Amino acid sequence: MYDYNATRKPLILKEYGRNIQKLVEAISTINDKAERTQYAHSVLQLMTTLDISSRHNAENIQRHWDNLFTISNYTLDVDSPYPIPEKAVLHKKPQRPAYSSKPIKFKNYGRNIERLIQKAIDIEAQEVQEQMVVDIVKLMKNFSNEWNNDNIDCGTLLANIQKIAGNRLTVDLEKLKMHPIFSTTYRKKSRSPKAIRNTEKRQKTL
Repeated sequence: MYDYNATRKPLILKEYGRNIQKLVEAISTINDKAERTQYAHSVLQLMTTLDISSRHNAENIQRHWDNLFTISNYTLDVDSPYPIPEKAVLHKKPQRPAYSSKPIKFKNYGRNIERLIQKAIDIEAQEVQEQMVVDIVKLMKNFSNEWNNDNIDCGTLLANIQKIAGNRLTVDLEKLKMHPIFSTTYRKKSRSPKAIRNTEKRQKTL
């Protein structure tokens, strides 16, 4: 008679395979606890070998012990260096992460840019706030060059930043425009090679 998977017991942890599960079941039938513990350590070594992504550290060793008890349906009685995990804790569903329902003003910049601008608003030191706004402009320019092959005007970026900030930035935007990042030379240097090649191709076709 053939032994089909449909007639076998379901695998509890598929990543370890059926043979590990059979070994754990066999260990559970041993009467002597010391002998059970000895075989459990041998099975742990096999489980560690099968898990090629794990490293030999305390965290992963404890995870394998937890998995060993899980495979035994928490009935394996051995001397473990770690406490037997509680079934309710291991199978507890994770809490749903709290996503922000606040709409993004400029979706092309993303929510992280808005968070950086909020950080800049909270900075009281004027020079530090100015430098952070400059860094945000650089980041937004890099995103524009990388994804759109478009060297967007920094004045537009500053206006967008102030709009996202709700006009709560205390920096002098006109003074900020004197920064080298706003110069034509800087714009040419800051563009990615791919963006420059695409621009040259478009100019040749005109």
